[in-house]
Amino acid sequence: MWKSTSEEAYSLVSGDRQSTYNHPAVDYSRVAQLFDALTGIELSLRETVAFMLCVKLSRIGNALHQDFPASVVRDSIVDLAGYGDCLFAVWEAETEDALDDILDDVLDDFDDR
Repeated sequence: MWKSTSEEAYSLVSGDRQSTYNHPAVDYSRVAQLFDALTGIELSLRETVAFMLCVKLSRIGNALHQDFPASVVRDSIVDLAGYGDCLFAVWEAETEDALDDILDDVLDDFDDR
């Protein structure tokens, strides 16, 4: 039996990464702002995360083309699953107007420091 890449991705996204970088909507808001500052191209939160999915798909495509062993491509597959989870979290936050609540919580935490 193999170790699930989906389980690993979920534990990273909902655990270490979220405690370090905050909710994906907050994290990718920063990424979108930086991307806009660097390129002059404004991406939505969903597009920003989808761009990260494209990066991982490109790396996986390269690995397929070069016939890399599974151990080499595993990290990109884990990341792909994690970015998929981040995309859902961002989409859900935007759809349910929860983004304002998420950002308010972050600002409250920041003010408490």
